[in-house]
Amino acid sequence: MTSPFHPTNWSQACASWIHEIQIAFDPPAPVEPGRGGFLRLMRWSTPRVATLVILSFTIHCTRPPGSIPLSQTGSWNGATVSDGQAYVEEGIASWYGGDDDGFAGRPTASGEIFDPEQYTCAHRTLPLGSFVEVENLDNHRRTVLRVNDRGPYIKGRILDLSKRGAQELGILVQGTSRIRLRSVDAMGLPTTLDLAVNQTDPFVVQVASLSDPNNIEILTRELENTFGIVTLQSAVTRSGLSVKRVRVGSYTTRQDAEQAAEQIAKLLKDRGVEPFITRQH
Repeated sequence: MTSPFHPTNWSQACASWIHEIQIAFDPPAPVEPGRGGFLRLMRWSTPRVATLVILSFTIHCTRPPGSIPLSQTGSWNGATVSDGQAYVEEGIASWYGGDDDGFAGRPTASGEIFDPEQYTCAHRTLPLGSFVEVENLDNHRRTVLRVNDRGPYIKGRILDLSKRGAQELGILVQGTSRIRLRSVDAMGLPTTLDLAVNQTDPFVVQVASLSDPNNIEILTRELENTFGIVTLQSAVTRSGLSVKRVRVGSYTTRQDAEQAAEQIAKLLKDRGVEPFITRQH
């Protein structure tokens, strides 16, 4: 009888041991879906489902994020706009509709009565009825307002907020703040400007707001000799003073209005006049 420690027995034992390991690690025979029981079906489908989930997650995480175009071709005074894209502008905003400024209850440029508690604002050139998202760049608070009036008529400001708008943006106390606005729809989503509406409300150049009849007549005559049509719009200042806004022209493009404003500024440079562009209505 051969000893259990004989090399031949070692070889047989080792071969048997290796064979058992191969059997233990041999993958199970493939099972067709729907056959072999529920557990086998789960074992077959789980790695495939996991692979699909990982692939979907990878594609989603590596795809560049979608962006909304806020930059446009063409610009003036910090504003940018072109066909098919949103309007964006940065500058100083103020507010009106306080207890002592007398604007509450007056008709706005759109014809509706001004209510300081509504989410509205005044802009010089944006179409009446359009919406803007306004962000206070000091505290990053935002709100959506509807343009229903014209203004502001103070140099260096681009937007007049209603009292409610000023509350939402946190500028009631200081009165003014640097803001960024962009055109949006009623749901607050970025949208294009309606250029067709713009064409029905031409640009004009506002030269001055005067209360003295003699000064109004002299300025009107001088402007008519050089620029043609001059219109007068009645208004009341925040202090309650009745004035006439002296305006020149009726321009279908912003570029034409800018050229006229530059010529007027040169003509009246010694009188402290600072013309700006607004809308006829």
